[in-house]
Amino acid sequence: MPTTIPTTTSTARASLSPNAGDAYFETDTKKYIIYDGNYWRSYASDGSGGWSGSNTYSLNFDGTDDRLDASSVVTPSATSGAISAWIKTTSTAYQAIVSTADTSGTATWGWMAVYNNKLRITFRESMGTVKIADGSTTINDGNWHHVVAVSSGTAYSLYVDGSAETLTNSNNDGTWFGDLTSLTSTNIGSHVRTSAGTFFTGNIDEVAVWDSALSASQVTNIYKGESNGGSGGTNGTPGNLLSFNPKAWWRMGDGAEANSGTTIYDMSSFSNDMTMVSSPAYQADTP
Repeated sequence: MPTTIPTTTSTARASLSPNAGDAYFETDTKKYIIYDGNYWRSYASDGSGGWSGSNTYSLNFDGTDDRLDASSVVTPSATSGAISAWIKTTSTAYQAIVSTADTSGTATWGWMAVYNNKLRITFRESMGTVKIADGSTTINDGNWHHVVAVSSGTAYSLYVDGSAETLTNSNNDGTWFGDLTSLTSTNIGSHVRTSAGTFFTGNIDEVAVWDSALSASQVTNIYKGESNGGSGGTNGTPGNLLSFNPKAWWRMGDGAEANSGTTIYDMSSFSNDMTMVSSPAYQADTP
């Protein structure tokens, strides 16, 4: 007799008490989810993974109170990692793109941001020295830009539109978000400690996190919309990131959320979904 897989929904998943190996079918996302003992891993029911084949939407953040909160803390590893995003802004404010923090208020945090109109990566560990690396390209000019921060375990690298940045104000030693202790939040569009602040103004799209470093050629592949190891492609066209094995990939309207609702689904296999706070808006405005 055939066995029926139990069902749940993406919102009801948090109330489950699973054992390793437990599997469910999410009726709202149409994905199979399997618990590996630590995390839910998701698989698309038609085998196509998280790629819809199109990039039609981004999220617009109002710079006042809009943000996304992760369902669990998502960081790169302790020794290396990468963060990739597409952004569009004209704001001159210091504004967070992706951030992590200890919301109890201790001085533990890290973020990728726009600072002084340039790309910045920074973190502070347990009241220690603040580590910073700033880029050199103006990115608040109202155009879409692909921004990437990479740690190889020895130093940061920043990339804008597929090209490595000349770093300024850099005192980093390659330590990374994953080194931080007591992290309790991961956010997009704001930095959240005891309260939210440093809000992003403009559009954010196709955010991804890795727990290993991306190479310069992989950054170029992503900027061109190619698969890992590909050649050709079109500059400035987001593509399928699944071949790069991200730890999280939020498509901002083009994922399982299909530009509806308040959940931005992680389209990697790790199910690190994001929840809208204060209603950032879906927009048909993309790179």
